[in-house]
Amino acid sequence: MSRTPSVLIIEDDPVFRRVLSFTVAKSGLAVETANDGEAGYERLTQGGIDFFVTDHQMPRCGGVELLERLNQLPDFTRPPAILCTAKGLELDTEQIRKDFQLVGILHKPFSPRKLSELILSHLEQQSDAASSEPKPASLMPFQRPSEFGSAFGTQESSDA
Repeated sequence: MSRTPSVLIIEDDPVFRRVLSFTVAKSGLAVETANDGEAGYERLTQGGIDFFVTDHQMPRCGGVELLERLNQLPDFTRPPAILCTAKGLELDTEQIRKDFQLVGILHKPFSPRKLSELILSHLEQQSDAASSEPKPASLMPFQRPSEFGSAFGTQESSDA
């Protein structure tokens, strides 16, 4: 039996943190929370987190600063992440998304259900990619009848 994926929600607003936590947990994922980027950094560096969601603006350490700090750690593979922000046009979200290879950036207010769907979709894609290792050619099914003939040292004639 495989382990339930764990999600860390890093959000300074206690009500929003509870709503996000409840919604993500309801989708069948294990959820932990942190009330700011510093606490999130400490938890993420301990390992065992499969995905995290971080707010952009928080006390002590904001979301972008958290991402920068994590990316600077040697021998640390950062889990996939979503950044949440209340900022509008003054934030270059596409550049931030590219710079940090984020799964997404959600602008507040957003549907907590949409967040759960994004997380589940990404984790499912990761799981599918991990389980679809290439098969050796000898185990692959024949794609065309002509391959069947060549497998036995005979050549199928294409003349009809």
